[in-house]
Parts: sequence; C-alpha cells; structure tokens
Amino acid sequence: MERNAKFQWIFCLLLGCATSLVAQNVANWGLTHPQPKETLPKSKAQIMMPTPKAQTPVEAVVEKVGENDFLLNRGWKLTDGKNGWYNATVPGTVLTTLVDQGVYPDPYYGLNNLAIPDTLCRMDWWYRLEFNSPVPTEGREAWLVFKGINYQAEIWLNDVCLGTMKGAFIRGEFNATDHLVDGKNTLVVRILPPPNPGIPHEQSPSAGNGMNGGQLCLDGPTFISSEGWDWVPGIRDRNIGIWQDVHLRFTNGIRLHDTQVVTHLALPDTTVAEITVRTEVENLQPIARQVSVDLNLEGKKVTQEVSLAPKERKTVVFTPDVHKTLELKSPRLWWPNNYGRQELYTMDVVVAEKGVSSDSKKVRFGVRELSYELEVCFPDDSIRRVEYRPTVMGQGEPIFDNINRKYIEGGMCMPRLKKNVSSDILVPAPDKAMQHYMVIKVNGKRIFCKGGNWGMDDAMKRVSREHLEPYFRLHKEANFNMIRNWTGESTEENFYELCDEYGMLVFNDFWLSTQGYNMPINDDNLFLRNAEDVVVRFRNHPSIAVWNPRNEGFAPVYIEEHLAKMIAEKDGTRYYSPNSTHCNLRPSGPWNYHKNPVDYYRDRAHGFNTEQGSTSIPTEESILAMMDVKDAWPISDVWYYHDLHGGQREFMEAIDRKYGKPTDLKDFSRKAQIVNYDSHRAMMEAWNSKMWNSTSGLLLWMSHPAWPSMVWQIYSWDYETFGSFYGCRKACEPIHIQKNLDDQKVVVVNTSLKEIKGAKVIYEVYSLEGKSLFKRTSKLNVLANGLTECFVQDKPISASGVYMERLILQDKRGKVISINDYWQDNGEGDFQGFNALEEASINCKLIRQEKSQIQIELQNTGAMPALALKLNVREADTDKRILPAYASDGYFNLLPGEKRTVTVEYVSRGKVAISAEGYNLKRSRLLTLK
Repeated sequence: MERNAKFQWIFCLLLGCATSLVAQNVANWGLTHPQPKETLPKSKAQIMMPTPKAQTPVEAVVEKVGENDFLLNRGWKLTDGKNGWYNATVPGTVLTTLVDQGVYPDPYYGLNNLAIPDTLCRMDWWYRLEFNSPVPTEGREAWLVFKGINYQAEIWLNDVCLGTMKGAFIRGEFNATDHLVDGKNTLVVRILPPPNPGIPHEQSPSAGNGMNGGQLCLDGPTFISSEGWDWVPGIRDRNIGIWQDVHLRFTNGIRLHDTQVVTHLALPDTTVAEITVRTEVENLQPIARQVSVDLNLEGKKVTQEVSLAPKERKTVVFTPDVHKTLELKSPRLWWPNNYGRQELYTMDVVVAEKGVSSDSKKVRFGVRELSYELEVCFPDDSIRRVEYRPTVMGQGEPIFDNINRKYIEGGMCMPRLKKNVSSDILVPAPDKAMQHYMVIKVNGKRIFCKGGNWGMDDAMKRVSREHLEPYFRLHKEANFNMIRNWTGESTEENFYELCDEYGMLVFNDFWLSTQGYNMPINDDNLFLRNAEDVVVRFRNHPSIAVWNPRNEGFAPVYIEEHLAKMIAEKDGTRYYSPNSTHCNLRPSGPWNYHKNPVDYYRDRAHGFNTEQGSTSIPTEESILAMMDVKDAWPISDVWYYHDLHGGQREFMEAIDRKYGKPTDLKDFSRKAQIVNYDSHRAMMEAWNSKMWNSTSGLLLWMSHPAWPSMVWQIYSWDYETFGSFYGCRKACEPIHIQKNLDDQKVVVVNTSLKEIKGAKVIYEVYSLEGKSLFKRTSKLNVLANGLTECFVQDKPISASGVYMERLILQDKRGKVISINDYWQDNGEGDFQGFNALEEASINCKLIRQEKSQIQIELQNTGAMPALALKLNVREADTDKRILPAYASDGYFNLLPGEKRTVTVEYVSRGKVAISAEGYNLKRSRLLTLK
C-alpha cells in the first residue's frame, strides 16, 4: 500500500510538471497565427507611403581611424536578391536602410509600422562593398573585423568565403591576407535571419498589449524584444543586418588581441593605484620571434621583451611590483555621477619587432575599485553579511555557488560560499539595517543607486554616438547614476563609452528573459560564446558594475556553471549576480501608477529594486510628433499601438479625479505632467526616506523609450523632457530636502560625499492664492552620503483647502541648495481649485549668454501663483521645438513676486526663442536670442 502511494505521488508530480511545462510553452510561444484583422488598431489618418529614392552610386570611403586600422562604413549596398540594390546604411539594420531609402515609411509614426511587411525577418539579405586597399598588401596580414551583425552572416571577399559568425553580440575577425588585393576588392556579407522570428502581437483596445516576447527568445543572443513587448511593437526585420562598425586592420607578423587593465586600490586608502595589464600577443609566422610589448600610459612607458615560438599565442602580464610605473600616485579616480569626477585614462599598447611596430591598440579605462555588501550562506549553513572585493578575492575562480543557493522567507535567497573557498577572504560587514540587500561600493564608498532600465537603446538600433549621447546627458541631468542594460539589448561600444563619461554605473544583463515565462534558448554554447566575447571586449569600462544572466530568474544550470566560471576567469573585477531579483535584491515591481503615493513608502520602499515604474505620458507636442492630429485626441487606437494599455487606467482616473476631466489634448497634457511629476518624485523619495535603512537602489522601469511610447519613460524618443523627468531630477538631487509622506518627517538626503555644516531648513505653508500661512526654521549639519532627520511636521492649523508646503535647504551663507514644493489637497482628493486660478504673468530677464548656454531670471508678476512652469527652446521663426535642450528646472512653481534663475543649454546655429507654459500659463514667448 505504501509503495503504491509512493508511485501515485511520483505520477502526480510528473503529471503536474508536464502540465506546467505545456502551460509554460503555450504562454511563452507568442502568436502562432496572425491575430484577427478586426482586432488590429485603426487610424483616422491614411498611411502615406514614401517615394523611393533614386539609387545613385555612393563611392566607398576607407577612413583611417588608427595606425593600421581603417573603417569600412561608407559605400555599402543592400539587396534581397529580388528588388535590386539599395544604398545601405552601415552600421544599421536592414529596416534602417529601407526606411532611409524611402522604401517604407518611418515605423515610429502613427500606424506606419503596420505597413511594413513582417517578411523582412524571414529572408536572406546581401550587403556588398567595393573598395580599394588603403595600403600595399605585400608583407602584411589583413584582417576584416565585424563589430556586430544580426543574426548570422557569411563573409565573402573576392568570391572566397572567409567564414561565418552567429549571434548579435559577438565580433567576427577574419584573416583576409591571402585574398585582399591592391586593386579593387569586393566584400559581400550574406545575412541570415533568426530561425524563430515569431509573429508580433499588434496592440489595440480590443487585442490588449499581448504577451511579452515569444519564439524569438529561443534564438538566444539577439534583440529578443524586437518580436514585440508591451513597450515596443514587433520590428519588422528583427534588427538583422550589419548593425555595428566594419574595420580593416593590418599587422606585420605579430598580432595583438584583447588587453585587460585591472586597477586596484588598497581600500580605504585611495592615494595609490596599482595597475595590472594583461594582453595577448600572437606570432602569425612559422618562425620564432623576439618582440617587445610596449605600454604608454600618458607618457609613461613600460616595455617587456617576449619570446614567441612559431604560431604561438601568449598572454603577457605587466604588474606594478615589477614595473613601478604602473603604481600610480594620487590617481585620478572614476566616480559615479554626483559622487565625483568621471576621470578616464588612455593607454597605448604596441607590439614591435626590432623597434618596428607590428600592431597597436588604444585602451581606455578608469581607476576605480568595486566592492559589494552581500549576504552569503557559509558552509556551516549560517548566513553572514560580508563585503566582497572581486579584485582581491577569487583568483580567477568563482567563489559563490549560485545553483545550491540558500532560500529564506519571502522567496529571498543568497549564494553559498563554495566549500573549497576560505571564509577568511570575505570581510565582515554587519549591518542589520541593510539585511538581505546588496550595496554597491565604489572606491570604498557606498553608492545610493538611482536610475532606470533601458529595454533597448533604439528599436531600429540607430546607435550612433550622436544619436545616443543626449539620452545620457538627460540621465545625468536627472541626477541618475545607474542604467540597467535590460537583457543586454544595448550592448555596444557607444553605450558603455557614454556610461563611462556620464558616470552611469551599469547593471548589465545577458540575453535570457523571465524565468518560467519566456522561452528558454536553443543553443547554450552559442549564448556562452557571445557572452565571453562581450565580457572580454567591454571589461575595461569602469561603468560596468554587475553582470547578470537574465531578467527575473536564474540561468539554467549549464549556462550558470559556465558563465560564472568564465566571468571569474576573463574579468574577475565585478560581482556576478545570478538573478535580477530575489538574490540579495528584492522582487521587482510594481509597474503601474498608484493613486495613493504613500503606498510607495509603506509597502514598496525596501531593498535594491531593479524594476519599479509608473505611467509617464508624453507632452502635447511629443504626442503630435508621433501621430496625426486626427488620432491625437480623443484617445485613439494609435495611442494603444504606442503602448497605452490597461495599466494606465488608474493614471487616467487620477487626472479626472484630481484635476477634472480634460477637454482637449492641451488640457490633458498639462494635467498629465503634474501626475507624472508627483508619481515619479514619490517613488524616488520613498527610497530616499530609508537610505541605508533597508534601501540601497531603485531603477525605474523604464527611464528610456526605445520608440515613441505612451508608458514608461522620463523623456521622449526625440529628447523632450516630461514631468516625470523633473520629478526624478528633484528627488534625486545630490543634496535634497523632502517631506516623507508616511511619517511627516522633514529630512535631508545627501547622496554625495560632501558634508554640509550649519545648514538652514525652512518649512513654509502657502495658500492656493500664494499667501504665507505658516513658517518654521531649523539649523543642522547634513551628513555626507546619508540621511539627516530635521523634524516632524504635521499639517499646520492655519492650512485649509488646497495649500502648498515649501521646503528650502540653505547653506550657512544663505545660498539655496534645494527647494521642494508639495501641493496638498483639500481633503477631498482633488486640486480642481487650480482650474479657477487666473492666468499667470511671467517676466523674463537675460542674465548671461555664452555660446549655446543662457541663464535667465523668471519673475511672477501676477497676483496668483504660477503652477508647473516648463521651458522650451524654439526656432524663433517657426516656433518648432529645438531638441535636445537642457533646463536646470522644470514644472516648478513661482509665488506672486517670486524670482527663479534657470540655466538653459541647447544646440542651434540660428535665431532661437525661449518659451514658457504652465498649468495656468498658456504657451508664451519669453525672449528671443541671436
């Protein structure tokens, strides 16, 4: 009987597992047939197909970018083998070329994306370039280097196949020595699409936002969101093509491979940095060679003689104990944004024979030391909080066992220390306040991480530095210091270089999405090959803080074992987190607007959260830039196609309840921006309120839009800043005063390393009409990199109806450090009294003008407060927005008679105007500038 019961239990267990797997596969598979036509979104405007451009020949340009390095980006052509040749955009995707050449309309506008056939991702494409060798080929080795293709490619030079490459994130390096000629060369790249492109779900009111992803996840290292997610539609070519640079490099017998620069600080001492350099050299000849490997670090030279056997590939190591030049005194340190400067060094690496250079490369790096406070399960099953310093721990081997992890309450877990690892290498870091949660430290200082997720930099992978840099500037302006590279879809050189320069730490995922929901990958080894190349290629970037295998889940055992080992061997300077949630991190979410912002304080604010978000609706002008005016108001199917879905219902209800039902798009926008501002400020301030007392990091889902979207973002795809941007900017000030919504405490949150002595706190209450009702002051010293409590302030007796609480923090000289306004409701949950305020009157005075930066003084010359003021830079003649533009404040209030100084920066060669608009201020031109 007992035996039968046991068999019955096993049978039920297996049946349950099988049922679960079937359900999982159904959930993850996405659409198996196109959705019914009646559920597709519809537009009131007709889609206008462009006129294809005439395909006049474009001459190839071979651009010298290094001593023996040339760029092959100009002069490419593209064909599908049926419709002739197009002038190709390289780097770029197939769809980028077809849009640039007028074959298809801009997929970002309206419902244009539906006019582009989904067959683009189900066919082969050929790129072709004819070029002349820039240098004589005799006596040299020639190498064709592809920095990235998608999904698979065959490389042909002069009718000879040099080889293949597969996966979007691996480099292809091909020996072209025997086939490159001094005359005309023909380079052909055959692009093969992903085997499992899936069928996109088209968002609409009746179809909903659908499931995130589908079959494309099977293909592993690719842009999995391009099948369609709830923040981006299906991209019709799935981003296939030559999406990164193509190089032609020459060597002379000896070749350099990747170089790693490891910086080490003997913390807490930061006055000396030890630099270790590892570089691989390869003898390409069948004879032994005696060469020198030379380093030049800002004029300081180091040389090492190396003997190479025939065809030998060897790692050459430079250490500071042998080469004292690599011991830097008073090093320039790299810091995250607002914690210090983003100092960067450049090192030249040269391999030479008898003084003649054979190969050379430049390596840029930052001097900084990463460490992490974590909870770890020790071999005796005890849980201890420790500080993990990867650079001095591990010695090329992983020290944590993430597979046999230790689970505790709430699904939380922590890695186990491997049994063969001495516990003595970990530094105790007892801190009950941060129990269970990771703290990232840079140069020995805790970093309070604030930032957002990038689902993808651009839905069409337009990732030039020129296109991307304004987004990073906006993150810096928002006072963020971290970006999560969600499922690794922004993995390219420009992304990491800009993170380095703008002080954005990177929480870097690889290409696995949600465990138990998205499809597993078909080829584990392909995934691992791409991952290793990413680690080796980008490991010198100081901004990368965490490697992570997948979104919201653990990697399969085979990948986990090999990925953890590879990262320890090839990098060894960063923490490898096995999951984006639960393991020393809290569960992600919520992702929707909450009508009661105090919930963020009471229920949500704890730990390190890699995903939390709220609706963020664009401005009126951004909405009109993404769709025809006929679809812009009232809310139409086009809004839903651009990601408006069920989660926004409470946001829309909040607008109606708090400010009254909008009458038109302009009215909707002015109300939505206040809700944007308040919700995003509340999220960030909730985390602030528990700084180092259970909270250590919050990353928005999302900060950055991959295309014109109606949902998660703080600015538009074309760089327009929303109320959400300025709400984040305010809450994330490096030194910030706020009032907690849950306990009514006034606190100063200092996320910098600067202490403020003798600071003054002012709390004042104003009526809706701008009359002062109550005032309180206090003096205190503001702690560096911590939270300082000021006092508890309940609602003053004199306050009634709708009123404003204003907090001001001044230094001892009276200079304002932080100012923060909170409008409080009348007890009935609405602010509709705003609608009765008379039109504001604003005066503007130019204080300073330098090139593209101006400083202006605004003054409220009216009798009532001016609410939620926003500035824009415009073309003086056309009144069109000039974007990007950067204003030091936005959606702020001016009391009657009050003045505020604002700095505005923009890029324009023509005559510009500065405009202002607000809740009770129609758009008006403040001044015109030459």
